[in-house]
Amino acid sequence: MKPFFFPFFLLAGLSVSVQAAPTQWTVDSGGNGHWYEFVSGSPNWESALTSAAARTHLGLNGYLATITSAGEDNFIKGIGGGIGWTGGTDNATEGTWLWATGPEAGTVFWTNGSTQTYANWNKLTGEPNNVGNEDYLVVKQLPGWNDAPTNFAKAYYVEFSAPVPEPETFALLLAGLGLIGFVARRKTNESKGGQGGRPL
Repeated sequence: MKPFFFPFFLLAGLSVSVQAAPTQWTVDSGGNGHWYEFVSGSPNWESALTSAAARTHLGLNGYLATITSAGEDNFIKGIGGGIGWTGGTDNATEGTWLWATGPEAGTVFWTNGSTQTYANWNKLTGEPNNVGNEDYLVVKQLPGWNDAPTNFAKAYYVEFSAPVPEPETFALLLAGLGLIGFVARRKTNESKGGQGGRPL
């Protein structure tokens, strides 16, 4: 039998993009039960915003990650990947940083030097410093967050979570359940021979 030699040099020019599967920050480990994913290949923040919203995992919709605690910050950095976009921006009002995505959309987390909820800016470089019109939040492995121009990062962090119902939706749901209970009780009473189970 003749030996076979595969010309591996033909594969040298191939480029393969490998994405890690989403990782869950479990409630048992002190997390929120959400899933996170690092995705490479985004030319700018706006593209990352659109791409993240188009992603799904286990039926959950994706969005650029929102970081609301030190634990979540550490978890996201722990899934690896490096520099990536999140859902933070001060594009609407310079110096007022808010989450543009997810359940926290519209929530201000930092305003002109004052943390409103949670923030982890890189203090060594005085972030956010708005050098060159930097309106979007990127996460680095260390030492903290940076503001950056829209074309700075080429990757992003996606968060997947169940939608949080609006208060009006929740109220309607409760009213609907109450109505269903009322109708079911009335039918039960009618089947017993009238109102309250008494014969008519």
